[in-house]
Amino acid sequence: MTRVVREELTAVLGGPVDVDVPFYELGLTSVLLVRLRNRLSERLRTPIAQTAFFEHPTVRALAAHLAERPTAPAAPEREHEGGSPDRRVAVIGLALRFPGATSVEEFWANLRDGVDSVRVFGEQELAAAGLTPEQRRAPGLVPVAGVLDGVEEFDPDFFGMSPKEAGLTHPAHRLFLECCHQALEDGGHAATAPGVRVGVFAGSGMNLYDHQQPSATGAPYDPADPAAGMQTAIGQEPDFLATRVAYRLGLTGPAIGVQTACSTSLVAVHLAVQALLTGEADLALAGAAAVHLPQETGYHSHPGSILSSTGRCRAFDAEADGTVGGNGVAAVLLKRLDRALADGDTVHAVILGSAVNNDGAAKVGFSAPGVEGQLDVVRQALRRAEVPPETISYVEAHGTGTRLGDPVELTALARALGEGRGGSCAVGSVKPNIGHLDSCAGMAGLIKTVLMLRNRTLVPTPHLTSPNPELPLSDGRLTLATELRPWQVPVGVPRRAGVSALGVGGTNAHVVLQEAPPATPRSVPDVPVLVPVSARDTEALDELRAELRGRLRASPDLPAVDVAATLALGRPHHAARTAVVGRTAGELARALEEDRHEDHEEDRHQEPVPLGPVAFAFAGQGSAQRGMANGVHAAHPAARATLDRCAELYAAEFGGSSLLTPLLTTTDASAEDETWPTGTAQAALFAHQAALADAWRAAGIRPGLLLGHSVGEYAALYTAGALTLEDGLRLTAWRGRLMRDRCPAGGMLAVRADRATARRVALAAGAELAAVNGPRAQVLSGPPQALKEAARLLDQEGLRWRALPVDRAFHSAEIDSVLDEFRTRAREVTYRPLHTPLVTTADGELRRAGWTVDVEYLCRQARRPVRFDLAMDTAVEQGCVDFVEIGAGRTLTGLGRHCVPGSRWLSGQGDGGGAAEQARGFLTALGSLYRGGADLDWPSLSGDGGRVSLPGIRCGGVRCRTGSRCRSPLPLSGRSRPVRSSRSSGG
Repeated sequence: MTRVVREELTAVLGGPVDVDVPFYELGLTSVLLVRLRNRLSERLRTPIAQTAFFEHPTVRALAAHLAERPTAPAAPEREHEGGSPDRRVAVIGLALRFPGATSVEEFWANLRDGVDSVRVFGEQELAAAGLTPEQRRAPGLVPVAGVLDGVEEFDPDFFGMSPKEAGLTHPAHRLFLECCHQALEDGGHAATAPGVRVGVFAGSGMNLYDHQQPSATGAPYDPADPAAGMQTAIGQEPDFLATRVAYRLGLTGPAIGVQTACSTSLVAVHLAVQALLTGEADLALAGAAAVHLPQETGYHSHPGSILSSTGRCRAFDAEADGTVGGNGVAAVLLKRLDRALADGDTVHAVILGSAVNNDGAAKVGFSAPGVEGQLDVVRQALRRAEVPPETISYVEAHGTGTRLGDPVELTALARALGEGRGGSCAVGSVKPNIGHLDSCAGMAGLIKTVLMLRNRTLVPTPHLTSPNPELPLSDGRLTLATELRPWQVPVGVPRRAGVSALGVGGTNAHVVLQEAPPATPRSVPDVPVLVPVSARDTEALDELRAELRGRLRASPDLPAVDVAATLALGRPHHAARTAVVGRTAGELARALEEDRHEDHEEDRHQEPVPLGPVAFAFAGQGSAQRGMANGVHAAHPAARATLDRCAELYAAEFGGSSLLTPLLTTTDASAEDETWPTGTAQAALFAHQAALADAWRAAGIRPGLLLGHSVGEYAALYTAGALTLEDGLRLTAWRGRLMRDRCPAGGMLAVRADRATARRVALAAGAELAAVNGPRAQVLSGPPQALKEAARLLDQEGLRWRALPVDRAFHSAEIDSVLDEFRTRAREVTYRPLHTPLVTTADGELRRAGWTVDVEYLCRQARRPVRFDLAMDTAVEQGCVDFVEIGAGRTLTGLGRHCVPGSRWLSGQGDGGGAAEQARGFLTALGSLYRGGADLDWPSLSGDGGRVSLPGIRCGGVRCRTGSRCRSPLPLSGRSRPVRSSRSSGG
């Protein structure tokens, strides 16, 4: 159905379309929508309501609706969570863009090394930012700031935005959208199951010194283009920061803008936590974006200002003279801890409790700090966390480096944490590292603390050499974090920390964190997994593949099943794809390297052919091998259930030894051509093929066409819906037993010759032509003496032949004696109409959905020669190029390519009798179809894997200037050069 809707929309728009982009964004106007509706109604021969295009606004969603498969069922009603005893929330995803750091790893390295990433601007940079010579020489100008690299980079196409819309969108909004996407990827939830509600709580309010000069970010209102004016407002105003993310990423939880000045992002965390605990959201993004443009202007400091006149933030230091402005964007992904642990998410840290309040009027002025308000918010957060104050061993303070603010804040902290009680509690601030990030300041402090908890390490506060004498440090409860050291705590007490953010105007926020609980040991199955990797284009795919390879090599203990689940269930599946199979991180890394070389080799020699309808081809009795069901029985629940049910039916009907014993018991290589007795071979073949087909269907591959060679047609009939599993098993079992008991011994020869030559030899030897498998692939059948003579004649003419591992002369007069009794048995079976088209190999005819097989056909099918050549011709006429051989080995693969050289064949389970080999072959074949665009059922393939942090898709690279359309990629300016602080001198 997706193909149908896409084809009709392509015809209406006159060009290719993305199945996940809303209709209006593809350019579908109201007039074109009516045209599309009429075309679809005519093609599908059913009326379509006009409202359907608004309720289901993409190709994929509309196709699912028209096929009566809703894409997003309503979320199940959840019980009220207010009384839940576990009120903890896990931090499961992180993403940031801070001065000197574009990743969590870079940020941690800078924190660990005490790097001051605030930049000092020279004359050229100030001039380039638009400052006149008079402004550059103005008294009080401090030419410093925390600067973000690549702030103008953005890929609008990645997020479904037009270049115009991207140009009218403030970089803060664009970067925050990127960060939210990256946080979801980092947490393994960039793709969520239908009905999962993801909330967004974010702000992008004030900047410390935006008021000092006219904004350089806006576009003037043009009365002639009101739509552009609206787009400009949406792209600039903080009201739309959260809702843009919800729209562009398809998130259905609450999307709420937060504006509380410097405490914005930590207030957003508090609100996100409440939404999770009350059940309003299943996952929640919290964060903020603060981007002051142009970045390289500096600021003006004056007496009484909170902005440092020296251009260095010295939090808690005796020489502190204020803070320094900085730019930053960050987001965290949150989830209730109990659910995160149950779902196998990676937990970076735990939020035990949080609180928000306001100072009210009990302070000296609106912008002044208030001791009582700060004291109260910490106490509230501790009460909600239900932990004693003395167990807090670190606090990330707001720490602006002002002579008034630092003593007030630490006085409140000392009182809240218990003066003189418990061990020492270190206090630090991230602002000396990166500057004051305005609305994003609390997020920087939170992520810093999460990383310290994760690494069990306290980092130094740059420029802190001599403590401010006004700080309450005398009793030893509070100490200042001045060096890199292990985070030591008393035995039995987890590492716990507080994070504060204090907003101008008095809105205070405090969060209590604890280190993640120890990982629960779990057994990791030693079986191969299928790992999908996808991106929007081949260049991005190459980059992602390389980054994944590096991460897997660096983390050899990473369970492969977690890698598979993260990339299969936690990421959307884009158009440029590959897939690899492995049991360990090391195997996956090697497979990615090999895959890179194979891709480049293919690119040089041929254009990829799009994946068409997939046909399942079921091999005959000669393909059976002992142990052939090992892999599917061990690795695939759907196949295991089918095989076990067949074994039960067989035992109930015939007794005796288990049908599964030969299917699951491997033999050595010398016994590969061992003949499997017909009495059990046909039932066993049916059980294996039915199970393998069920495994493929459970993996999401629904065949468009079916064909079966000889007795393999019975499993094809089962797969097509004509036979139940019970009837199919009984019918093939009776067929085999009758042939064993009533037919004389015989055999079959595969001959490399044309049809006329094979028929001539058969007639001369007293045998029959039993199968036409292609232009030069025939099978002779008959009694042993006739086959011996046929072999002599073939040798005499220099023709190649080989004996098939069967013990009866199928499709010859030798089976005539069983047809009457088989007819009687077959009449006991109920036959149902096909739901999937089938090509019958007795005649090469296409049997469309709705056809019902009958007893007389089954008797003809047993007696007539197999016309695999005609079946292949019919399959190709139906548009089939891609075939999956449902059986052991590659018997039909060679025959199919002989009949149709351009056909593409995959082995349903690969070669070999070992479970690991078969499982690897099954997954490798699925991966080949995934590369071609097949949508797999990843939940059934990913097992019980958890979510781990893995590299994601880069979504920058195109330079966009605010207020203008996106331009072509340009060389980007050099990276900022961070200033490393000296811990001894503070310089």
